[in-house]
Amino acid sequence: MSLIEKLQNYATMIKSDFEASLDLLADDIVWINLLPEHVPFGGTYQGKQEVVRYFTLMAESFVIGDYLWDGFDYIESGNTLVMVGFEKDGKVIPTGKTFDLHFVWVVRFDDDGKICYLREHNDTAAIGDAFKP
Repeated sequence: MSLIEKLQNYATMIKSDFEASLDLLADDIVWINLLPEHVPFGGTYQGKQEVVRYFTLMAESFVIGDYLWDGFDYIESGNTLVMVGFEKDGKVIPTGKTFDLHFVWVVRFDDDGKICYLREHNDTAAIGDAFKP
């Protein structure tokens, strides 16, 4: 399975079977998503339990939109995948606002094929504005 297929599989599983998606993460994963201070789930998360906390915080205030996979660009180098993508119609629960989000993810896989590092680079202006009342 290519790195692209592994990442797409993981992203699909997050929505359909979150518990099973954790098996695709390394135990010592580092997940980074630095966001404006008023966005409640921005930060650095280390380990699977912290990633669960990240997604719990996210689920309390945000509904993930649709990923437009066909329009994504990918760069692979060894065990690292860079993905340039677009999320359509993400929704902020407290404000009711929907927005589109351009992003870049840097994802590293360990020798077992599990995600061990994921750094999100998101359009912080778009997400920050959507979280403002």
